[in-house]
This record gives sequence, structure tokens and C-alpha cells, in this order.
Amino acid sequence: MELIVKGFDDAVWLKEYFAKRGRSIYFSETIFQNQKQYTMTISEVDTGTIEIQEAIVHFIMIKKRNDWVKDILSDMYYFKEAEEQDNITEIVDGMFKGERKELTSLVGEVDETRMIHDAVSSFIRQGDSISFDSFITFRLKDYFQCLTSYIEMAIDEYKMEQDYQVFIQMLRDYVKNRKPRKNIVRIYFEEYGEFFHEDFEKMTKKDMEELIDRRLLTNHPVYIDSVTIAPLLSLAPASIYLYTDNPDVALIRTIQNIFEERITLLRKEDFWNQKCGYTRDAVNDF
Repeated sequence: MELIVKGFDDAVWLKEYFAKRGRSIYFSETIFQNQKQYTMTISEVDTGTIEIQEAIVHFIMIKKRNDWVKDILSDMYYFKEAEEQDNITEIVDGMFKGERKELTSLVGEVDETRMIHDAVSSFIRQGDSISFDSFITFRLKDYFQCLTSYIEMAIDEYKMEQDYQVFIQMLRDYVKNRKPRKNIVRIYFEEYGEFFHEDFEKMTKKDMEELIDRRLLTNHPVYIDSVTIAPLLSLAPASIYLYTDNPDVALIRTIQNIFEERITLLRKEDFWNQKCGYTRDAVNDF
């Protein structure tokens, strides 16, 4: 069987793929319509049609898909910077691997391996010579439609992440330039954050009104959780003890991103244990 590709690096990738599996293939360089192409001769006796199919599937998923993503980003969406391309490609890769279900649920989850495998198996039966370019043109149309929809979703996600980082940095700068109005603040998370003073006394509504800088919401609009983040920004505590059993909640991750080293994460049970210990110490002091 012959497999024809246009790129030298593609030919090398396939040769190394088979070499790692103890298979040797011969490839030759020819000129066709003023373009170089590389013909690889693969012995089905030594290798087997199934193994050749698997090689092409891996070739597409491991190497070519990322190449195609970056070409589409550059040619169709004008993302020319390598760093931007890498970041968006990483999101696309995560979607195909099932790691970004919040995104694939919006555009439809794809079994990439099955889709490519079906396309390869139907094409490889047509003859002893396979042009990879012809295969792409005639058998991967559905795959490219899915790939494009994933790329578009990844671009939207990338832009949102960039906006989020800019927003977080603005809030970090605000906290950095603000004098702490409280040394220690404790936050106990149920459905939302309940604020406590250092001595575990719950902050009343009046306490919050007296401590919060009313200019904050005017000069620095806060678009996320004004109930918790806005008061924290206004207080700008030197230390924040945050008690939760669900540290991966988006709101808590955002608080960590803003306040960084000022945050100490603890479990809810730690709140009650520390509160009891603090009360006993206070009684003993008297």
C-alpha cells in the first residue's frame, strides 16, 4: 500500500510512528504539478490494514488536527500570534478530550476517534494508493465542520478568559493600592459568604454599611457577586480566612485570584473548632 503526503515533516512523523512499532517503510520524494510529494510504501504483509488505519487516525488526531486549527485561526480569524494560537488550540484539544464539557455541551460533543476511524476505514478500502489530500477533501468534510464549530467556541472562551484576566488584574490593583480597613476577616460559605470579625462575631448589616466604601461600585463597577467580592474589595483585609467545603466553586476561585496570598482556605469544621478555641482562650484570659 502507498500513502502519499505533501509535507516532509508529515512523512517523517509517519515513518517514526511505524519505526517505534518495529515496522519499516520506504518513502520517496517526487515532483507532481510543481509540488513535492512523498510516497510511502507500506507492506500490508508486515503491518496489516488495521494498523495502517490506526496510524492515519493517530496522525490526524495527534499531529494534523493542531496544524489545521492553527491554519484556520491564522487564515480565517486572523490570530497570527503563536501564543494566542497555542492558547486557543489548547482549549480545542481540551474539548475533544472531554475536559471542557461546559463548552462541548453548547456545540455538541463529538467522538473524534470514531468519526475519523470511520472515514479512514471507508477510504482505505478503495485501492492500494491513498492520497492524504484527497482523503481530506472527500472524507473529512463533516469532521472539519465539527472542528470549525469547536474553534469558534474556543475563540469565544479565549476572549472571555482574556477579559476575565484584565478584570481580575484591575481588582488586584485596587486592593494593592487600598489601605486595609480590617486586619482579619473571616468568611463562612453556605449559599453565600457570611462575614465575621476576627473574634468570630458576625458582622451586622450596620457594620457592613459603615465599613464599605460606597465609591467602590461607582468608580470600580463590580460585575461578579457584589454581595461577597464588593465588601471584600472595600475592606481590603490584610488576611482573609475563608471557610468552605467546596473550594472549586467559581466564586471562591475568583476571590483567590484577586486576593492571592492574603487568602487562607479552611474547612467549615475548622470555623467551629477555632471559634470554640477562641472563646475558651478569651475566658481564660479573664
